[in-house]
Amino acid sequence: MLTKEQLALELGYGTSTEWGLRDAAASENKVLPVHRWVPWIAGFSAQFVEDILSSYLTKSSRRKHLVLDPFAGVGTTLIEAIKAGHDTVGYEINPFAALAASAKLRCIDLQPNELRAEMDAFRGAMQHFENQVDNAWREAGETGVADLAKDWSHLRPAAFKSRIPFFSPPVEAKFLYALARVGILLQAEQALFRAAIGATMVSFSNYSYEPSLASRPGSGKPVIDNASVVTPVCRKIEQMLTDIEWVRQNYWYDWATCRREIVHGSYFGSDLPRASVSLIVTSPPYMNNYHYVRNTRPQLHWLGLLGNGATAELEQASFGKFWQTVRQGPAVELTFVLPGVREQIEDLRTRNYEKGYYGGSGWANYVATYLNDSYRMIKSFKEHLRPGGRAVIVVGNSIIQGMEFRIDQLLSEMAGSEGIDVEDVHIVRTKRVGNSIIDSSVRNGDANGHRGKTQLYDAAVVLRR
Repeated sequence: MLTKEQLALELGYGTSTEWGLRDAAASENKVLPVHRWVPWIAGFSAQFVEDILSSYLTKSSRRKHLVLDPFAGVGTTLIEAIKAGHDTVGYEINPFAALAASAKLRCIDLQPNELRAEMDAFRGAMQHFENQVDNAWREAGETGVADLAKDWSHLRPAAFKSRIPFFSPPVEAKFLYALARVGILLQAEQALFRAAIGATMVSFSNYSYEPSLASRPGSGKPVIDNASVVTPVCRKIEQMLTDIEWVRQNYWYDWATCRREIVHGSYFGSDLPRASVSLIVTSPPYMNNYHYVRNTRPQLHWLGLLGNGATAELEQASFGKFWQTVRQGPAVELTFVLPGVREQIEDLRTRNYEKGYYGGSGWANYVATYLNDSYRMIKSFKEHLRPGGRAVIVVGNSIIQGMEFRIDQLLSEMAGSEGIDVEDVHIVRTKRVGNSIIDSSVRNGDANGHRGKTQLYDAAVVLRR
């Protein structure tokens, strides 16, 4: 495996270290105040964003810069922008991610003492109910538990399907009661409690992240027969309380006075004024991350975030769509012209033709759709960036049916075709989620594995308007 420095040399790029930036790995966020509230493997680290902001923007009392993240996730860019004293706005189609980002942005509006009182009341009610459930489970089994939970059974998502029951009967009863209790809170407090529940719910379910959502038995782990819901949820809220007090002590003025907005919806429907953005820091869903919405299916369904209970609309709105969404349709044509790209997709379309849309033809639709959205993104950036403004886009290459697609290079070429300067491209990570699947026949179209492995990497493309 090539080191970051070797790969950068091979590609003709610099590294993030040479650029003066810290590691972009999002795993670093697990220990940082506010960022640690909701686990999120996509995106980048808070330190990386902090370094980008300090490199390209200066804080001024006369004029606030507007920092944009069109694919905001759980709000890493937005939080760091506020800490640096800048206005910020983000767009996010995933309702759970948008909920988490909103809870973070609005945390300064909560009074710690009032929040602690709400948590204590929640804990007391939950502990009493959990004792009842545990006794009923021991004495009467599933029937006794169902009788206790009947008043909240309407909160169970009818549209949610899983290979094995997501929760055991006693855990499900406790979870539904927790939802009912949280539903009576004021909106800002409710968002924070729901984010805490969503952040912890997989830990007491019969599923786990490996890193994609999979059943515990499928991952070699035993099912969870019974567990406490209140303990992990209140532990998470305690963590949130600690961080809110830290925010109030260190960032009160900027957090309270800066624009801090998360829009639950697609960036492509944005009504931002032209030339209003000083800096974009973002990481759109990767070409290999076609389960972006599906990995949060439990949170979307069980927290009641889907409305009609379907994910189809989200999958259609998602950047790049999904292989499953576009594979069976007519051939997707490119909406832009770049040397060699159309030929590469036509080559892909001919691979494993006998497999129908499971072969190259389906994947060609997926790649073309992803690249069309990438081009649309670049054109939108051109509209929203002010003259001299920059966009820092973290993307990764991908292996599809044995073909490498270097998205960083393609974005650079798209930007150049729109008259946007490509200021830098830097390798920011060479060990990333996805390296382990390079040998899969889905990725390379060869049941024997892709023997000449292509290194997966992350690159930061820096554009200047």
